[in-house]
Amino acid sequence: MEQAYAAIGRAVIAMQMFEAAFVSIHEGFKMITDPAYLKATGGMIEEGRYKNATANMVKVLSQRGQIAADLEDRLNTLIDRRNELMHRWFLRNGWPANDDNDPASYADVIRLAQWVRTEADAITHMMAGYMLKYAHPDQHEKNPEAVMKAVTAMFHRVHVQE
Repeated sequence: MEQAYAAIGRAVIAMQMFEAAFVSIHEGFKMITDPAYLKATGGMIEEGRYKNATANMVKVLSQRGQIAADLEDRLNTLIDRRNELMHRWFLRNGWPANDDNDPASYADVIRLAQWVRTEADAITHMMAGYMLKYAHPDQHEKNPEAVMKAVTAMFHRVHVQE
């Protein structure tokens, strides 16, 4: 039973890290690609932006043609499986009794939580690696045009950085 709670907790932390990175990168992307947005925000990310649903950001990127189809699918799958774990698992599958310590009773939820954690960590690592490679402040000082081009293409290329 404790393994299930630990696996779910790790998945929650991994998703929070992914979402914080994704929102930050998405906001920076908007600031670079839309000078009016940069001016309106003063280059700062408003706290409320972290309350936006990640799925909505993926949808906006897709509508604008600013994300590769396979990355969009991967993000949407992650979001859907996270929602299954966090919002629908109990409703669809119930939960074993408090005194049920049979590992088999928790195997499916542990598997799902481990998948969510692993995928969230992988995508977060991929995005962070891309940003460190292409949007590092030293690189911006050396060649701001190249950084702008790389960041503009990020959601088309980040998935191949893995």
